[in-house]
Amino acid sequence: MSIPILSTESFDKDYISTCISNGLIGFSPGPNPLLPCKTVIAGFIHEHPTMQFEQFSPAPYPLGLDLIIDEHSMRDNPDSVIVLKQSLDMSNGELTTSMKMRYGSDSYLDVTVLQFASRSVPCLIAQEIRLKTDRECTLKINTKIDEENIRVNEFKTRTRDTTGGWYSVDLIDNVKALQSDRCRLGIAQIIPRGNDITQKEISRYEMKLKPGIEKSFQMISSVVADIYHFEPHLEAIRLARWGDMVGYDRLKLHNRSAWDELWKSRIKVTGCDEEDQQALDVAFYYLHSNIHPSTKTGFPPFGLTQNGAYYGHNFWDTDLWTFIPTVLVQPEAGKATIEYRHKGLDAAKNRAKLFGYRGAQYPWEASIDGSEVTPSCCPTGWAQQHTTVGVAWCAWEYYMATGDDFGLKDFVWPIIKNINEWVESRGRFTRRGFEFDMMMGPDEHINDLSNQTYFNLLAKKSIQAGIECCKIMGYSVPRNWNNIYRNIFIPMDNNHGVVLPYDPDSIVTAYDENSNRFIKKKLTLEGQTYSLGNLHFLFVHGMPVDDKIFKNTYMAEEKIRLERDPEPGVPGSERAPSFTSPVYMACAAFNDEREKSAELFKNSWKPYWLDPYGMTLEYQSQDYGSYITSFGSLLQQTMLGLTGLRIKTDDNWSEYESKLPDGWESIDINQLYIKGKSVSIHASHGKKAVIDENNN
Repeated sequence: MSIPILSTESFDKDYISTCISNGLIGFSPGPNPLLPCKTVIAGFIHEHPTMQFEQFSPAPYPLGLDLIIDEHSMRDNPDSVIVLKQSLDMSNGELTTSMKMRYGSDSYLDVTVLQFASRSVPCLIAQEIRLKTDRECTLKINTKIDEENIRVNEFKTRTRDTTGGWYSVDLIDNVKALQSDRCRLGIAQIIPRGNDITQKEISRYEMKLKPGIEKSFQMISSVVADIYHFEPHLEAIRLARWGDMVGYDRLKLHNRSAWDELWKSRIKVTGCDEEDQQALDVAFYYLHSNIHPSTKTGFPPFGLTQNGAYYGHNFWDTDLWTFIPTVLVQPEAGKATIEYRHKGLDAAKNRAKLFGYRGAQYPWEASIDGSEVTPSCCPTGWAQQHTTVGVAWCAWEYYMATGDDFGLKDFVWPIIKNINEWVESRGRFTRRGFEFDMMMGPDEHINDLSNQTYFNLLAKKSIQAGIECCKIMGYSVPRNWNNIYRNIFIPMDNNHGVVLPYDPDSIVTAYDENSNRFIKKKLTLEGQTYSLGNLHFLFVHGMPVDDKIFKNTYMAEEKIRLERDPEPGVPGSERAPSFTSPVYMACAAFNDEREKSAELFKNSWKPYWLDPYGMTLEYQSQDYGSYITSFGSLLQQTMLGLTGLRIKTDDNWSEYESKLPDGWESIDINQLYIKGKSVSIHASHGKKAVIDENNN
């Protein structure tokens, strides 16, 4: 099966656009891609209009155009445009749209638009417009940086001048120096000269068309947020001119080459049906189109596809749900994620001080500088602290995956050291061991828990990572770390060998649906209050319990899961978020429930699929995608969960036999990067995966 090309010829009210992205710029063209569309720029932020925290700002559309024949404007007469077909080629990230524009009484202009976001120069996006008409005419082309209905203003106004600098018409076409209430943005457009196109003035061009003869022109736009340069409008000009010098054709060729390299890491399944293979390919495409080695702003749950959904903030998704399929395919993009967390270390240290702890306490929702930006009405902003230990484990997984000794010293160790100092101050020794109270786990309906299991297990892994770090770097292990590691308390039902979700003696703050508020009560470990998945969520990250305890816990929780009514806390149910089903899919296969695993694989994507481009939902009740966290979950559970591979400090990653869903025979990946080496993976059901070094 080839890499998907998803197409549509239906553009009714149910049409959902795709997002063209490269990790710095994301834009979502509508049926007519020359009209304004949703655009998100990494680092371009504003203040939420009511809740006042930082969020991604809507950005101007950098590829706007108007086509005019005989004073008939495409923009002024949108109903004169008939969109025939639109296709997204996921092999190279190119969106092609075919349209007809009626002008005069019976004349038509054929318009084909090809757009892409450059991976070779990630501040550039480009398009080519091919035109053919049925009579001789002069086509006027007006370029436009669309900023209507966006809360920005110009901090530098461009006037026509002949003295050079950024004002010169000979230097560049459209330029905008814009600012929100939080930052600045520069956008520059250029139409490379040639192809019989004539510039009349800034943003005004003409082209002579003859009947039946196709002509074309290209546009290259650069976008720079001030997180990358303090004078973003001037740097945008330089980069647009660089794009002009490289040329549209080379940019397109280099972009295709970059995608060819990424697709060497395609997950190819023998034995699954075509739609499941397509689901994996779509997940791969959207995840990797939303992250880049040049990304400085982390990896929000919706990437650059939305500005309003979770506001562009970084959650635990960044560290534990999208990181593994990133770092094993794009090690430098994985490094960019860890550098983002390292950049936020000072903010995390300050936050720990405010809470009265030592070390570093990372936020639940992180801004682009790493500060806490959770809406102040949400208890997750103070109670959901498991993100902190997740950041430590992610940093350690980066080192284990890459073997980057310089990164270990420069940013992995500082992150882990400070987080473990926080862990040490956050817990306390009791007669039962080292315990933590006042905690919210992944189940956001309950907080103020004692010994929330997911947190305690991950804290144990964080301390383990710190101890290993010290050994590698030749440092003495801090005095308490070994003792804490051995004694972190894990709530257990010892009679059945089952890990419990939290200390059953907890008196907690729990959400009550009837009153729509949080109330204090003593919980019983039954029904909705039995939080599921605390072990499952660590399945591909290496669980600090033995396999027998995991299997006992899995079987005990499956009985509860299957008896529960649909709700967000019941993975696989119609109300569950889409990222949870892949976890249960891999765990079912591990426990030899192959038919259930196959059902859960289908459930992990199909009910959440948005036609025509597979922009996956977070919840089935929503109407917007693309939830990158779900894609990351599906990819990492397939790459590691099903194959039995686990990221380790040594080279023996084949920890378990591969256990695949019913009907699946094998999984092949031609290229992953392990400790700087290009390797291939072959995993047949019932056998340990084979890792071979590639001879590149």
